[in-house]
Amino acid sequence: MISTLHIKNVGIIDDVTIDLNDGLNILTGETGAGKTLIIDSLQIICGGRFSKEMIRKGQDFSLVEASMYIYSKESEQDENVVVSREIYLNGRNTCKINGRLVSVSELKSFMQNIIDIHGQHENVSLLDESTHIKFLDNFAGKEIKQLKEEYTEKYRKYNEIREELERNFGDDKEKQRELDLLKYQYNEIKDAVLKKRRRGRTREYKR
Repeated sequence: MISTLHIKNVGIIDDVTIDLNDGLNILTGETGAGKTLIIDSLQIICGGRFSKEMIRKGQDFSLVEASMYIYSKESEQDENVVVSREIYLNGRNTCKINGRLVSVSELKSFMQNIIDIHGQHENVSLLDESTHIKFLDNFAGKEIKQLKEEYTEKYRKYNEIREELERNFGDDKEKQRELDLLKYQYNEIKDAVLKKRRRGRTREYKR
């Protein structure tokens, strides 16, 4: 969950820090108070598109920063993660995850399973077909997960062996060309008149 959201120079927002509590948080206010800008800021921190017009008038950059508690399956405990995105008028982006510089695509990939933003007539992750297998595997439990991991490892080895065979023996066309050459050489030897010298004598073999 997001514990703190820091927004600077986005639209009419000068500099604001929002502390969120456990459970349901509701933001209310009059039209034009900046509620939509908060949602836009969340989309920005998720790697979404950003228009230069969103930078506060008179400023040359916008900053969105979020502090989050994320549950880690490996360590079975919450992990504190801080992500930030700074965007300048010249189009330059600076994205960070726990202080480490990342690309916008890396930020988007990291955040896509953490924050799900949706509204009227918009899709949610549950309707994304690419997530259905993951949901099904998680529901099936540890036994299916182990079988999947074993299958994935065997499939990986299969691909490695196949690639090695292709490197050593070529693809199907290359194999066919090699086979045709061997057949041609075989017929050449078969149809040739071979002579063998033995004890000073020459014998001629014809086929």
